[in-house]
Amino acid sequence: MEHIVETAQSIGIILAEILLAIYFCKQYIDKYQKEHKTNISDEVTKQNPIDLDIIEKMDYYKELLKADRILLFEFHNGQHYSNYRSALKMSASYEVYRAGLESSREKCSCLPIAIMPKFIAKITREGFAWCKDIEEIRYDMGNSYEFKKSIGIKAFYDIAIRDVDGNVIGFVAVQWNEVMPSDIDIKNIDHLAWHMEEAVKKLTALSKEKPKVNIFKTLFKKKVR
Repeated sequence: MEHIVETAQSIGIILAEILLAIYFCKQYIDKYQKEHKTNISDEVTKQNPIDLDIIEKMDYYKELLKADRILLFEFHNGQHYSNYRSALKMSASYEVYRAGLESSREKCSCLPIAIMPKFIAKITREGFAWCKDIEEIRYDMGNSYEFKKSIGIKAFYDIAIRDVDGNVIGFVAVQWNEVMPSDIDIKNIDHLAWHMEEAVKKLTALSKEKPKVNIFKTLFKKKVR
């Protein structure tokens, strides 16, 4: 009987210590989250001028290039496969289009890059992909042909954008619903891509301003005396 009482007391002490530890952990986490609470209003205020600049530049070049639509695509991670391999995707983060058309961003969201491998290869290796008439890629890039045709594209000029290290992180898609005009200056598309690169670099810098700290790592880190 005495042994049972001692065991119960030991268990009670252990449970009390666990509950006390949980209490102090919660207190610390609540304090940490309060101190590092994201100021959404401040982030919106900082990002909005960049968003406006992107849209204004895209609108300007849409008119200059006589394009029907311009989109800014960015590569990103999607879900993971059963073997934990990342399902790489691309999405249109910004879009402008001619009056009378409808947005295509929903159809251009979370597209697996694996469905258009030849197109992605041209973008990442050569820095651009284009054709004056969509029928030109019907047999060579069938998947890209089917997708682009499904959103009404008849001609396109897509050009890569890069990060500060020169890595391709996406592309600008200039699109026409008819055959590409013969009098456009391709240099203007290069200028557009440069503006988009600079804007994305600013957005990336904003996201890095606030350090991402693992609060549990911080909580259990040994203090140096």
